[in-house]
Amino acid sequence: MRYDAVELGKRVAAIAEKAGIPAADAETIAEVLVTTDMRGVHSHGVVRIARYLDCIRAGGIRPDAEIEVLKESPSSLMVSAAGGLGIPAAKKTMDRLLAKATDTAIAVATVNHSDHYGAAGYYSMMAADRGFVGFSMSNTCPLVAPTGGRAAAIGNNPFAYSAPGSKYRAVLFDICMSKVAAGKLVIADEAGQKIPEGLILTKDGRPTTDPGEIWKGAIMLPFAEHKGYGFAVMVEMMTAALGMSGMMSGVNSWNTQPGRDADTGHTFVVVNPAFFGGTDAFRSRVDAMIDELKRCPTQEGAKEILYPGELEWRREAAALADGIELPEASEKELARAEEMVK
Repeated sequence: MRYDAVELGKRVAAIAEKAGIPAADAETIAEVLVTTDMRGVHSHGVVRIARYLDCIRAGGIRPDAEIEVLKESPSSLMVSAAGGLGIPAAKKTMDRLLAKATDTAIAVATVNHSDHYGAAGYYSMMAADRGFVGFSMSNTCPLVAPTGGRAAAIGNNPFAYSAPGSKYRAVLFDICMSKVAAGKLVIADEAGQKIPEGLILTKDGRPTTDPGEIWKGAIMLPFAEHKGYGFAVMVEMMTAALGMSGMMSGVNSWNTQPGRDADTGHTFVVVNPAFFGGTDAFRSRVDAMIDELKRCPTQEGAKEILYPGELEWRREAAALADGIELPEASEKELARAEEMVK
């Protein structure tokens, strides 16, 4: 079944508001989740709304919390989400940071005492859509084993960057540090599908092809071995160490410990091209970079060269034209959320 983006957004916002989330924040949550589904990243779309409500009911998330600015300078912000929802806190912080970025070459913001903030790429694209280069990252509770380890020691810490073009909307790159996102395991489990070996371990450190192990303490493995592990450490350093949020074992799982403040940390960095070669020149050079990538000869069996974000823009355009096709797991969680607020 396909869903009209506007109507789906209204449906999600209504659920959130009935759960005690202020109307403006409810609309923000709906906007972020539905936009993410439109881009085809269903692991971070409306499938998440029921879990946010679980955390609110358990007392781990304050639905009406307002962000608190702890420290501020002309080019920096240190913010507390005060135990509230991650998406509204991240959006409000990024809005403030973008205002600062107009008058400075680089601006940085950190957020602590937050929770799951959805897709990292949503926030980096807020910068790109305003003509800036944006970086977005968050830590999580320990989910990933360090290279050579057989226990989860560090988060599956998402990282995204975006940069605007002119002919092309933007470059968008959004990854987590494991070989597969936890949300994709949930979707595979709902669909009764197996996963390839080598993506996760059981909680006892044994290889498995059962995505349902995500509910039993599964251990994620880092992408590209030591390279993914190193990126996870970088994000932990930039969010937890810099922003004074929970760090590694100090971050509480919003999935398995919904009644506790997750104390998740986020960091956003915005670079203003106007302070370098100029915004128009930067956009033009991003276009030229993409053009050169697109001209690269393809390997046998490859149809074309895609630049980071190209698939997302195609999917978003198709969703606007034809509606959003949600996986079964997303439909079930959406229905569960509606039942929770009846």
